[in-house]
Amino acid sequence: MGTAQGWLSRVGAAVVAVLLLAACAEAQTEVRGTAPQERVEAYEAMTVTALERVEALWGEESVVRPVEVVLPGTAEEFAELTGGAPASQQAPAVTVGTGDDAHVVVHPDSWDRLTTEGRQAVLTHEVTHLSMQGDGPVPAWLGEGLAEYTAHRTSELAPAAIAGSALDGVRAGDVPSGWPEPGAATHGGAATHGGAATHGGAGPEESGGPSWRGYALSWLACAYLAETWSEEQLRELYDVVSDGTPLDEAFPAVFGVAESEALRGWADWLSTL
Repeated sequence: MGTAQGWLSRVGAAVVAVLLLAACAEAQTEVRGTAPQERVEAYEAMTVTALERVEALWGEESVVRPVEVVLPGTAEEFAELTGGAPASQQAPAVTVGTGDDAHVVVHPDSWDRLTTEGRQAVLTHEVTHLSMQGDGPVPAWLGEGLAEYTAHRTSELAPAAIAGSALDGVRAGDVPSGWPEPGAATHGGAATHGGAATHGGAGPEESGGPSWRGYALSWLACAYLAETWSEEQLRELYDVVSDGTPLDEAFPAVFGVAESEALRGWADWLSTL
C-alpha cells in the first residue's frame, strides 16, 4: 500500500509540475487574433520556441514578458494593425511599437507563403527585435542582420542554401563594397521593423522578392563576424554601437581591426559561399 501511495504521490507531483510549466509558458507569451484557431495554436508553440532561441543568444529576461503576437485574419486587418506603411505590407511579419508596448503582427499570407521552418525563422527574427527595444540608433544592416542571425543560428542548412538567389550577384562578380542596406521604416513615431523574407526552404522570390537580398547579406555580414571572431564580440558590437559609438570606432574597439579591414574580409568570405 505504501509503495502504491508513493507512486501515486510521484505521479501527482509530476502532473502538477507539467501544469506549472504549461502555465509558465502561457504567462510568457500571448498569441491572439482573428486568424483560424489552428494557426493561433501553432503560433503559440512557435512563440515559445522563438523566445527560447532569442534568449539563448541574447540572455535570459532579454525579452519583455509576455511576448505578444497578433494574428490578423486578413491583409486589410494587417495593414490597419501595422499603420498601413507601404514598406511593411509585403513583409511576412513586423514588430510594431516600442518598449513594453512592442508586439509582433504576422501577415496572414505568411502561413501559405512560408514553410514551417520559414514561419519559425520569421517569428524568431521579430522576437529578436523585441529584445532590441529601447536601444539607440543602430545601422539597419546590423540590427536586421542580428535578427536574421538569431533566427538561423540553429539551422542545419548551409548559409548558401538559406541565402538562395541573394548570392547571385556576388557569384556574378558584384561583390559588395559597403555594408548592405536591408531597409527599415517608421510610422506614427513608432518603430516598425519589416520582417525579413526568411524562407527556410521556400525560394526567396516566393517569400519577399528582391528585398530579401539586403536582409540576406546583412545576416551574412553578422555570420561572418561571428565566425571570424565570436558571437560574444558580435553582441558586443551591437551593444557598443547602440550606446552611440560610431562603427569606425566600434570595430577596432571590439574586434581589434579597422572597419574597412572587416569589410574587405567579409567581401572575400562571401565569394567563397
